Parts: sequence; structure tokens; C-alpha cells
Amino acid sequence: MNIEKDNFRHRFEMRKELGRGATSEVHLAYDTYLQKEVALKLTRPGLFNNAQESSRNRKMWLNETRLAGKLQHPFIVQVYEACSTDEFDYLVMEYVPGGTLRPYTSFDNLLPLDRLIDILYKVCNALDYSHKMGILHRDIKPSNVLLGENGSVKVSDFGAAFLFNSDTTQVDTVGTLPFMPPEQFTQSRPTVQSDVYAVGVMAYQLLTGMLPFTAKSHDEMIYQKLNEEALPLEKRRVDIPQALRFAVHRAMHRDQEMRYGTWKAFCDDLAAALPETERPEEVRFNSGHFDALRNLAFFANFTDNEVWETVGMSHWEEKKAEEIIVREGENSSSVFLIVSGEASVTKSEVELTHMHAGSCFGEIAYLDEVRHSRLATVTAVTKMQIIMIEGDSLKNASDGLQASFAKAFLNLMITRIKDADRRLLSVLLAQPEQTK
Repeated sequence: MNIEKDNFRHRFEMRKELGRGATSEVHLAYDTYLQKEVALKLTRPGLFNNAQESSRNRKMWLNETRLAGKLQHPFIVQVYEACSTDEFDYLVMEYVPGGTLRPYTSFDNLLPLDRLIDILYKVCNALDYSHKMGILHRDIKPSNVLLGENGSVKVSDFGAAFLFNSDTTQVDTVGTLPFMPPEQFTQSRPTVQSDVYAVGVMAYQLLTGMLPFTAKSHDEMIYQKLNEEALPLEKRRVDIPQALRFAVHRAMHRDQEMRYGTWKAFCDDLAAALPETERPEEVRFNSGHFDALRNLAFFANFTDNEVWETVGMSHWEEKKAEEIIVREGENSSSVFLIVSGEASVTKSEVELTHMHAGSCFGEIAYLDEVRHSRLATVTAVTKMQIIMIEGDSLKNASDGLQASFAKAFLNLMITRIKDADRRLLSVLLAQPEQTK
């Protein structure tokens, strides 16, 4: 429908901008015809000078206009109309007030597990419906899933959709790189497993605050997707129930034969994971642990987000007095921090020092890339609470967290060298007295 620009201004009372991308912008507006708030998605076809890119984005826009009014599902954003003026094209869409899932991809703002499973389940239901309608989404990611009132979830933005029964030429290179399935880079025809993979990656990011692959370039990301396995969820966050880990790992499996072939199978496994989230012993990822680490001097220069990330990958353990924590000569790259209590450090049965709350040990074995060998034995002197971070988890943490740990380890070693120098000087100064 083509309407005059003045009619557009008369019909819509613009309230505020909700977001914008490379090809469009979305505004909250009041539609005086429909008598309710709507989301207006505006695009400008001439935005790109490059003819090929302009044509590509035009096709994606037409995808959305073709689907206007056709996808009627409680978990899909409804598109009421597709219209245009001389200046721009626009879609009149259902307004979903809760924003996107994007803010919940930060480690200090992750969703509760039961809420996340509910969201994933509803997204899968929506995509199952669209698949039965002959449509693949092909751009599932947190910013394309909206949260409404009373726990509602809405999948949005079908511009990259693949229509199985379409007579028109469809765009091939669509989607967002981290969420694209490996087979997309081998020119394979899209299948339901393309969207399953994207939901798996989205789930991984919403669970951990990180993507499964953290390549620094486009080509490196493609290589990793085609040839490497993603870091297991339990290496990034320790409190995810096994059933949920299984479901996410299977959804984003590199091998299509191992990946879910139907949405029902994926939904069934998500539903099976829900009861596990209710067990108190599984709830370790909490603000109490954050507060405990935030108050340790070791984390003084860490950001809150980095402390949250540390909480997620940490195993919390209780130790009894006289219990050996690490033994001299054993191979391990794990790093330990004392939350409370006191420990003794010995080498060849000679005591070297005592450690207290806030002390860190194991960093030398972690940093030694050749041989992760313990240089001393650490034994609990009192009842202790410690955290253990697996070396692989730390090596695959965010760049910011790795840098903060590296600085903390450097400061720790400098302090130890200074303490050793003071002890040595004390011994040397005492020697003349001992010879008298």
C-alpha cells in the first residue's frame, strides 16, 4: 500500500525510537487507525550505494512484507500491515514492551535457569509452527527475541527467512555469523536444523554470557565452526543441570546427524531439564557467591562482570582441617582461591608459609604451558571454603577476565618475591649474631 507522507504523519503519533540497524529503524508509535500502540519498522531502500547490497536488503524487506498477517502464533510478533511512502517503506507491527533478550547476554545479568528454559521452549514452539508453514527464520539471536507481559515471548524479524515454496530468488548469505550453522558455509540447502543450531548458540550465550566460539576474525570463526568443538558449557558455568547441557550441546552440534532433527525432540529435552533447576543443591550461581568474591582483595581490580564470570566457572568446595588440597608433583592446571580459613604450604615436608582468606595458589602450574606440575603441597590448617577454577575454563574465559587474572597473578608473584627477599635479608642479617 502506498500512502502520502502527510497521511502517515496523521495516522501515527511517534513516541520514541526503540532501536535501529544497518537497514532499518524501529519506533514506538500510536496508531490512530488501530487505536493502539504499535511498533513501526521503517526502511529506506536507497540506503546503500552498492547495488548488490541494496538488492539483497530489498529482498529481505520483501520477505517480511510477504509474511504480513500470515504468521499467526502467540510466540511470533504479528505484522499487521506492509506500507510505503515516497520516502520509505514500513511495517506496522505488534508492540512488545519488554525489549529483547540482548541485555541478558551479559554475565552480570543472566536469566534464572527456569525462566530461560521457558523462553527457549516457547521459541522452539514458534519456530516449529513457522517450519510447518514452510518458513525457516535463519536469523535467530537474542536481539530477535522479544519479551512481553506476563512471561510472553515473541520471535521477530523474519527478513532473512527462507520460504520453501517461494517462486522468487532467495538470499543465500543471510544471518549473523556466530549463529550460522557450519553447513551454511558449504552451500548446503537450509533445513530445520539451521534454526535449531541458532537456538542452541543463543541458549549457550544466554547461559554463559559468551559465545561458544570467540574467534577474532570472520575467517577464523568459519574455520572453528567447521573444524573445532565448542567449549563445553560446564567449563564456563558449573551450575547448569546435566539435562540442559545435553540439550544445548546437541542443538548446536557441528554434525547434523547428531543435531536435533525436529523441534519436538528439542522441546521434550528442554522440558525434561526443567525439574532439575528446582533442586536446591544445584543452585550455586548466586549473589552470595558474588559478594564473597567481590570482598576479596584478589578481585579488587576486577569489574563486576568479571567477578560474575568467575562465579559462573568456579567450583565451591569445603575442606576439613588437615585435608590436603593439592600435592607436590601432581599434574593439574586448576587455580584455587581461599574464601575463608587458613592453609599451610610445604615443600619436601618443610613448611614455607601460611595462606589466609583472599590468597591464591596454583597459578604457577596454570601458567606453565609445558608441564602443569605442582611445586608444593597445600594443606588445610582450619576448616576452609575455597573455589577451584579449571585451567581450561580460565584459558577460554573472556579476554577481559583473562587479562585481569594475569595482572592479579603478576602482582601476586611480585609480592611473593618481595617477601622472599625480606626473609632472605633477615636471615643474612641474623648470621653474624649466630656466629658470635
